[in-house]
Amino acid sequence: MPTLSNLIDNKQLLEFSQHFGVQRSYMGSRLFPDQKTQYIEQEYTRVCENGNLPMIAKVHALDTEAYIGSRVPFEKVSIEELLIKEKINLSESVARLTRGMGMENDALRRYIFDDVARMSERVVTRAELAKMDAISKGKYIITENGLNLSVDYDVPAENYVSSDWSDPAADILGDIRKWRLIAIAKGMAPTIAITSEAVLTNIMGNAGIQKAIKGTSGVGILPTLDEINALFGSQFGGLRITTNDEKYGTMETVDGKVKVNQNRFFPEDKFVMTAAGTDGTLGIGLWGVTPEELEQGGAFDTKREQQFVTCTTWDTPDPVATWTKASGLFVPVLPNVYGHIIATVGGDVDAANTTEG
Repeated sequence: MPTLSNLIDNKQLLEFSQHFGVQRSYMGSRLFPDQKTQYIEQEYTRVCENGNLPMIAKVHALDTEAYIGSRVPFEKVSIEELLIKEKINLSESVARLTRGMGMENDALRRYIFDDVARMSERVVTRAELAKMDAISKGKYIITENGLNLSVDYDVPAENYVSSDWSDPAADILGDIRKWRLIAIAKGMAPTIAITSEAVLTNIMGNAGIQKAIKGTSGVGILPTLDEINALFGSQFGGLRITTNDEKYGTMETVDGKVKVNQNRFFPEDKFVMTAAGTDGTLGIGLWGVTPEELEQGGAFDTKREQQFVTCTTWDTPDPVATWTKASGLFVPVLPNVYGHIIATVGGDVDAANTTEG
């Protein structure tokens, strides 16, 4: 029987990498569409505070020279990419499965590529968490695997607000109106609000909102999301709520047994208002060239532009093992920070939401 490293070669792994798309049904895939760049240092420009406002020209007398205008200044932002990677030892599990089973080479290849796909999917899932951290925190602190990295998008301090919406008597409409004015004062009018089902339930149970939708006699009757969005749209310039309760898993060993823990991409106690672009996006998910991809060589062509995750394999002689690894270099770009309002509004908060990373 051939060795595992002979069953799949680098050409096959390269083809797999270049055909492994990263578009998912996650919210982050819609709000941060993915792009690949060949540049090592990630820099982008964003409009300065109030920079998206329409500018006026000056009135002149006849036969006078036109005033020389100025371009709206842009802010240059440098941001560090996250190197996301995971590997798995294939030899022991495959040897156990194939002993006495007569598994053919094609079946072995499929088994190996299942692990390759699983490792690659974990890279994509970690990128989604980074996108949601950018939205819900305006920053992230990575304390994983011995790394201590802080990435801050410089959301203004006054854009971080809080209120307790778990109280049915809370002035939710007043809070949103006040917070919206913070963004408008910086030249941005929020168009979407992202929150959790728990916060949405508090909004539905709010006496002021029930009264605004159904009148005094309707207090105590839960409104629908469509009714809330109609109210918010009319009072707050077209603002609409969308919820995100998507989950991911993390594994830990407890008493010798592997346990899978459930975690949220978007914190349960947040209400984020922001201004989406005309295409409905907030930014881009920027993928770079991994160290493994640099080792593969070759020009940065159209195929390389589609290689978001790099897959590699190698053997170790002592102990004898074949390893497969998936890696990605990624950072979410959030260009509109001045119209980005991050509110902590209470509710049933998962303990996982207090964990940085």
